[in-house]
Amino acid sequence: MKRIDPPAIDDIEELTLLANNEGLGSYPGLMNEYSGFLSQYNEYSKSGGNPWNIVPLTISDHLKKALRTHYGSPPEGRLQFIKNYRRGLSPTLCLMCGGFGNGTLDHYLPKEDFPEYSFFSKNLVPACNCNSLRGRTVKGAAPPARVIHPYYDDFLADRLYQAVFQGEFSAPSISIEIIDKNHPKFDILKFHLDEVIKNDSTQGWFEKYWSDLSQRPHDKLELVLPLSSQDLSAADLKVALERYRNHMDKDHDTPNNWLSIFYTGLMRDHDRLDQLAAVINSNR
Repeated sequence: MKRIDPPAIDDIEELTLLANNEGLGSYPGLMNEYSGFLSQYNEYSKSGGNPWNIVPLTISDHLKKALRTHYGSPPEGRLQFIKNYRRGLSPTLCLMCGGFGNGTLDHYLPKEDFPEYSFFSKNLVPACNCNSLRGRTVKGAAPPARVIHPYYDDFLADRLYQAVFQGEFSAPSISIEIIDKNHPKFDILKFHLDEVIKNDSTQGWFEKYWSDLSQRPHDKLELVLPLSSQDLSAADLKVALERYRNHMDKDHDTPNNWLSIFYTGLMRDHDRLDQLAAVINSNR
């Protein structure tokens, strides 16, 4: 998860050129609904895409299909930013879940329910497979529960989540929780955790990372561990992990990447740090 400013795309120009193109399947429907689209674009920007504040535009099924086609197969010379968003806007980090993958674009407001935003630049967010795993869920049963929006939610600058380890050292149960139970956006954070972050892919990464770290911590952490030949204490290890975590925060420009979430939780688990330090000492 990461707050970024998307490139300045002239969505009105893109819309206007598409609406006036008589050779497209969206003509003349898009031209007839042009003022409604302008209103929808303005409402999205004004409300930060908040699904509780936006009512889908009523349009024909034919136009809905044509709009989705424009996204999937952009007309020649138009909507070129879509390819750039997918490949270059956040090439190493999923803006939605904080994982280290990408390759898809998440329609923050699903194009099936909000086809008028099918190719609206501020509705398209680079993401990993959490995109398909989330499906069309964007808000909860009652306000303010909704998915976090990487283009508008400034609280993404906060450290929001941490891993929690329970059970035996070699194969613990690993979960993710909200750090600040009194965070003013707690309902949003909880909904995002349940609907976007928690999935089999995320769980698999955390379990695999712990498995590698617990068996080879001296290899995984070699660059941040002190060079002293003396035994490493849990306190020493915590200092090294904090240095590594903070480096990852700077590298990815967010405190909400998976490595940061992992190590933030691990640093608070003193018993596990003791055991991890013992493994490191045994291999020195």
